[in-house]
Amino acid sequence: MFRQPFYGVLPGLALVLALVSPLLLRSAAQAPVSSSTLALTGGRVIDGTGGAPLERATLVVRNGRIDAVSRETEGAIPPGATRIDVSGKTIIPGLINAHAHVNNGDPALPLFEQLVQQMRLYAKFGVTSAVTLGDDGKESVRVRDDDERSALDRARLFVAGPPVVAKTVEEARQLIDHNAELGVNVIKTRMNGNANDMTPPVYTAVIERAHQRGLPVAAHLYYLKDARGLVEAGLDIVAHSVRDQAVDNAFVAELKRRNVAYIPTLTRDLSVFVYEATPAFFNEPFFLRGGAAYDAEVKQLQDPALQQKTRASAEAQTIKKALDQAKRNLKRLADGGVTIAMGTDSGTGLGRWQGYFEHVEMEMMVEAGMSPMQALVAATGAAARAMRLDGEIGTIAPGKRADFVVLNADPLTDIRNTRQINGVWIAGRKQ
Repeated sequence: MFRQPFYGVLPGLALVLALVSPLLLRSAAQAPVSSSTLALTGGRVIDGTGGAPLERATLVVRNGRIDAVSRETEGAIPPGATRIDVSGKTIIPGLINAHAHVNNGDPALPLFEQLVQQMRLYAKFGVTSAVTLGDDGKESVRVRDDDERSALDRARLFVAGPPVVAKTVEEARQLIDHNAELGVNVIKTRMNGNANDMTPPVYTAVIERAHQRGLPVAAHLYYLKDARGLVEAGLDIVAHSVRDQAVDNAFVAELKRRNVAYIPTLTRDLSVFVYEATPAFFNEPFFLRGGAAYDAEVKQLQDPALQQKTRASAEAQTIKKALDQAKRNLKRLADGGVTIAMGTDSGTGLGRWQGYFEHVEMEMMVEAGMSPMQALVAATGAAARAMRLDGEIGTIAPGKRADFVVLNADPLTDIRNTRQINGVWIAGRKQ
């Protein structure tokens, strides 16, 4: 497995690497090409960093990792590599959902198999990694660890374990220790803006203990006042939009200064009211990739009684306004240089579609004023950085996991072109 604590380094690691690197490089240069070496040629590569696309590129994959990426005229294709012509197509890093859930499995299956089933569903839509912000913490960790032992036929799973909400400082520390011992990648906490919320000393203890255990902290929230307090206490990731009021310049600057990531989850709010009637996307061919995994919820959401209940819901009408505020805040934060990561809250709640909503989220980001490139970075390189996974995934670069999507059209001309999927590759294997 790969978990990346981000506080501290192993003593002497730099010296060890300095001594062995030349030997490793010589060994790599002399290593024979294996049957698992691939060369995708002639396509456009958008690498997930925000840099200019590389036209007519060659992408070499060896043993599940990216071996090289270069202009077609510059990059030598290893002898014996399997060549795949992707001329006229665009390669992007696999999409990463930085705020996902895995609560929608088939209850007839054991939990482990339910989780695997959902990760396969994400992969069908080009989502090659998902960070579940709230899960059982046992079977989810088993699935995460199994990702490293098996030939992957599904998206990678990263884990927060049970959300940490404590009443006392001591309980906060105990809950963090429990999740850390489970082997999670990140801690999830929440503030709902009511009398049952944690006090500042308690949520500060959550964040401090998590950092002591080498774990970043993401917070469910809604209100700007809660976001301010959590950020001041050392929060790493804002896991939902601020929706009650406009963010100000001081808040934007503080997030940037502290390198706090922001996950808007716009589709979470969309799902509260979009089913007032049957949405047009139910008939969209790309949505229908979800197949049987979507069928039961689609049928439920077409019930006239449920649609009428949604139309009459005060929450639905309130969330419409909140979503407008969320979009305005997203534009201001993105313009201010804050790290924006893509997440959807998919996999929990009715009509929050695992796989499909990640593409809708990027479309909504662009509607809010982000460029297609900014939305793509949010869904790839920035999502990986937010979750401290960027040493392994998120960008197309030598040494990274070979998780990428080949598209039939350029998403920089229209972000909806992320739906024009030609092929999904995880660990160098076509799904």
